[in-house]
Amino acid sequence: MAECNPDISEIGQAISEIAENPVTGEVRIKLHDGRILQSSLGSGDRSSVLREVSYSFSSGMIRLESVRGDLFEVDPEGVRSESGRPPVVYLDQCHWSALSNSIFDRARISNEKDLEAAEQLIEWAESGRVIMPVSSAHALETSALFNERRQNLASTILRISRGWQMRSPVIVRMREMSEVLSGVYSVSAAPSEPDVFSLAAGAMNTKKLVIDASDLPPGLSRLTNRLTAFSTIYDVLMNPERVPSPVAGWHEHFNNVSGDPEFQARSPKQKEIDGRAIAVSDVLQEAVMTAHGLGIPVEERLASVLYERIDSMPSLRVYGDVIGHRLKNRAKWEPNDLIDILFLGCAAAYADVVVAERVATNYLQRSWGRRDRACPVVAKLPEAVEKLSHLLG
Repeated sequence: MAECNPDISEIGQAISEIAENPVTGEVRIKLHDGRILQSSLGSGDRSSVLREVSYSFSSGMIRLESVRGDLFEVDPEGVRSESGRPPVVYLDQCHWSALSNSIFDRARISNEKDLEAAEQLIEWAESGRVIMPVSSAHALETSALFNERRQNLASTILRISRGWQMRSPVIVRMREMSEVLSGVYSVSAAPSEPDVFSLAAGAMNTKKLVIDASDLPPGLSRLTNRLTAFSTIYDVLMNPERVPSPVAGWHEHFNNVSGDPEFQARSPKQKEIDGRAIAVSDVLQEAVMTAHGLGIPVEERLASVLYERIDSMPSLRVYGDVIGHRLKNRAKWEPNDLIDILFLGCAAAYADVVVAERVATNYLQRSWGRRDRACPVVAKLPEAVEKLSHLLG
């Protein structure tokens, strides 16, 4: 029975640290009196690129070390509340590459101001003055690389993010829809995760990793989930083997719309309205799932309810406005535009500063419109440092 087993607080009275070598399966337990106990969980995983995963019962910190010597720390969950957290800076992959070069290959950065900005951001993140989260888009794009370049980039992202993640944009916009629909239909919504930027295990995943820890007390079960989730993603990203990225066909629909004579004959304002309508149409399957979860009968007016209230859904609003802006300007749509719009759009809706590549910065800024705050998106690292300097005081 779970209640007969000691939970994490009781274990922490005797044990100061527990560590495992994923390669060999060896476990080391350090007691408060200084004694070391060693055991084995089996033969281990010889393909793992992690040498050690450890947990400190006193600090709540997870520490990981790669076989090649990279050291990572994951901040304990609950270390900061939503209201008391530092500014959040979301980097597009190209800017993570610049930070990686500033650590591993400084000669690749020709502009001294870019190098200084990269070093300043790293210093702020490692001192806890800013949060620089990783997302599943970063994981996907990093996995497409291989060998030392892959490991250097992964090492940089994992070291500087310190376990902070941006939740899946799909989960974020489903939460937004849940709040709208529960209000319109006067139903109670189940409590949702309140933070878009989180230290929770697997926060950046769209589907939750299911770990059977039902026979463990709650605190120990939660720790098991955290150790498993973080060691898995760190192991995968630090592995030098390339993982081919799927090529999405999502963009072709928008190229067809952009080239349609009837659509192009519409007024610029109507094209913007169409962009929001297309955005709602794109997420209808998620809307139906959300409605089912709330016990709301799925009906035809579901789409119109969401469309009429899109301004109250920050991430979905950005998504719709970017689509409308790009359709209006007959932009050429590329396969990676889905990732950019989904992740950069979600970050723009909730982060304090977003650093994107030039094209994405342009369309995010130009489609921003009238909002309660200025567009947080910039195209260069020095611009991000300047914005943050004002925020940090």
